[in-house]
Amino acid sequence: MPALLDTGVLELLRRRDLRVESLVLKHYPPVLCPHVTGEYLHCQLKARVSPTAALQARTYVAAFEVLTVSSRTAEVYADLCHALTTRDITLAPAVCWIAAHALEHDLPLLTTDRSFRQVPGLQVRVLHPRFTRVAGT
Repeated sequence: MPALLDTGVLELLRRRDLRVESLVLKHYPPVLCPHVTGEYLHCQLKARVSPTAALQARTYVAAFEVLTVSSRTAEVYADLCHALTTRDITLAPAVCWIAAHALEHDLPLLTTDRSFRQVPGLQVRVLHPRFTRVAGT
């Protein structure tokens, strides 16, 4: 069964984190959503990477299947935001959009962000980047 990757896990995969590589093989193929793709590319620009590195980042994300935003995604997003509001839970809009994609497609989410645990019904696997081992190190 595929899994949706968030921005942190996408970066860990790029760095060849052994746990992430293992999970991705278990949940092959990994997929992205437009919000993760946008966040990832924005972080590259914010870090002022070289034009070559920026092109490599674009090439890297282009290799993944990217889910599309549909009217159903918007409905899931709206329902999720309402459910969280009634529980007095406030999450960043990007977190809610990413969660909405995972919920819409019934995909587990691989993430480095613990706030996703507050989303009802979301299958979440939180990875802690500080404990990672990178292949070849």
